[in-house]
Amino acid sequence: MQDINENIESPFELKVSFNKLLNHYEDLANSEDEFIAAKAKRVLKTAKDFPELRDGFSDVNVLKEREKEISIILQDSFSPILTKNEIKTASVPFHDLIFNSSQRFKSIINAAGDDFNLSIKNMPENDTYVVACTIILSHCYNYNVDFKRPLYYEIPDINGIIRYYKILYNADFTEITANKEAPKITQEDYEILLDNFENIDLWKEKFPPNSYAFKGFVISNIFDVTTDQSISNVKSKLIDEDNKNKNNFIEDFHEIFRSLLNINDLKVGFSVYNKENDTLERVYGEGMSSYLLSGEEEQKATDTFCTVSYKTLLKNKKFYAVSDVDKFYKLSKGKAPQYKILKNNKIKSAILAPIADGKDLLGILELFSEKP
Repeated sequence: MQDINENIESPFELKVSFNKLLNHYEDLANSEDEFIAAKAKRVLKTAKDFPELRDGFSDVNVLKEREKEISIILQDSFSPILTKNEIKTASVPFHDLIFNSSQRFKSIINAAGDDFNLSIKNMPENDTYVVACTIILSHCYNYNVDFKRPLYYEIPDINGIIRYYKILYNADFTEITANKEAPKITQEDYEILLDNFENIDLWKEKFPPNSYAFKGFVISNIFDVTTDQSISNVKSKLIDEDNKNKNNFIEDFHEIFRSLLNINDLKVGFSVYNKENDTLERVYGEGMSSYLLSGEEEQKATDTFCTVSYKTLLKNKKFYAVSDVDKFYKLSKGKAPQYKILKNNKIKSAILAPIADGKDLLGILELFSEKP
């Protein structure tokens, strides 16, 4: 027997159960719509011979043994028509055990590779325990405590580009009850807990491990939020002073922009603008480089940009994009400095973006690809 409660510490004693969902089908079996009633009766008949599907079980092997019956019970929740479009799973909360999923979710995981292990990235172990306790406070004691944060998966696509997926839980089919040994939570306990989110020992005292029975399952609706999360990551990196001294600062930027623009070979560079001398200057730091400067310490802006790109970037502070460097190099007959510099660096496509503080231009963010 392989128990789903092994090797995890939680206030919950977990059991997979479809009781609440089957109760819903009991109501539908009395529907005036003959098609809905017939389908509900079919689901109930499927579950009738296997009482563990209602009573609950913690043995992982049962999921495999009853795979066909579970698939029938969950058919409405995982519509065959939408299976290639929706990213959806059925699982137990805060656990990596997924026992049903849409075809699109399976495709995403397959593309990530055999060595990929799915896990929630922004939920430390202690926080998982505390969030589980807040669910108990809500379900069993009617205390609304929202310490939840947005939950995400980070999953590489077939090209190795990290994509971000936001997880939304539907817990309609869960039942939570206190075991005999569970301490009763008072108003005073509640108020103390509110001021002690970080005190994991206190939470474990009020909610000992396995002191509450969790019976049911959750449906996770998952959405690709790569663009939004990548933009948020860019902002976080730029405003975090501590990050700028870390060796992986630039590599992190590479990963962020690769995800944002869906370009695996993306290169990132920076150059500082010196307004007094009208020059671009090298940024010093681990991994810092500028393709525009081509290894030089500094360079006159007029030697780096043509009249149009100079005005766009340095005066109007708008981004300057080059979709095909070779094409524009030929059109300019090799006279535009930026195309010559990019071509010499074997760059095929570029976005140059001004970094400004109000009216003052601080520098240039350089995004390059070796493919047009």
